[in-house]
Amino acid sequence: MENWWRRFRSTTARGFVMCSTANAHGHGHRSVFEEGNALDAAEATFDLLMQGPAPLSLDGRQFGRGLPARECTLLEWRDLLLARETGVEVRDAVWAELVRRSRKHGASWTIGCVGIALPGLKRVAAPLTRDLQLASADDVVSDLLTAFLSGLQTINLDQHSIAPRLLWLAKRAAVRARRTETATLPIAPDDPACRTREPARGHEDFVLADAVAQRVVTAEEAELIGRTRLEKVPVSQVAVERGESARRLYRLREQAEQRLVAAIRAGKVTANSGGPERNQDR
Repeated sequence: MENWWRRFRSTTARGFVMCSTANAHGHGHRSVFEEGNALDAAEATFDLLMQGPAPLSLDGRQFGRGLPARECTLLEWRDLLLARETGVEVRDAVWAELVRRSRKHGASWTIGCVGIALPGLKRVAAPLTRDLQLASADDVVSDLLTAFLSGLQTINLDQHSIAPRLLWLAKRAAVRARRTETATLPIAPDDPACRTREPARGHEDFVLADAVAQRVVTAEEAELIGRTRLEKVPVSQVAVERGESARRLYRLREQAEQRLVAAIRAGKVTANSGGPERNQDR
């Protein structure tokens, strides 16, 4: 399959203003579409959309629940959805509307969805591209974004936690891409970069991705384990971000981890499973 990022760079870049790093005194400029990865290009495109005469917006009155009673740009919505006081039900309602508009109207609203999700997508991409060569990191990021875009078309909007499930679809794709990139690295014992590179085997994210694929845990549970166990984010902080009780999240994590441990001991879940993708929307 053609690399999404290469296709994006060759087509989208021509349709938008070049992002210059020089001033207006005639110095040369280089484009983020030429030098950055897929997330850099998506961010630049989102920023340009927000700077136009009629930036994409949603009316807060259609959601109620203490949101601003006016039209808010998607940049404002990104801040609102990241705010601790915004509850999970509100986030799901807004994300459902964003996804519906992406499906109905296409390009601009799709970029809008990516722009709002950028903080989460960057957080997912950072550890999975660490220590990779530039080309390999670009491939990982491209697969991550491709999976997110695919998820916009397939995600079930009747289930809760829309944004976390979209991010988990993206993360699973990025994990698989990193596993492929690291598994195909040339053996060069004299190369310090090869000696220090993180091995593909045993990566905790691979285990969680496989657990979701095997339906041992849900995307929500895997994201909770990943953030609180691997990224060391306090459960209390995640609870505030989601607008849920910490007690519920502790209980959810404990039950999920019990199933995960049992599945690992039984050999059902590993860090290197190449099993079929049987759970695309969990």
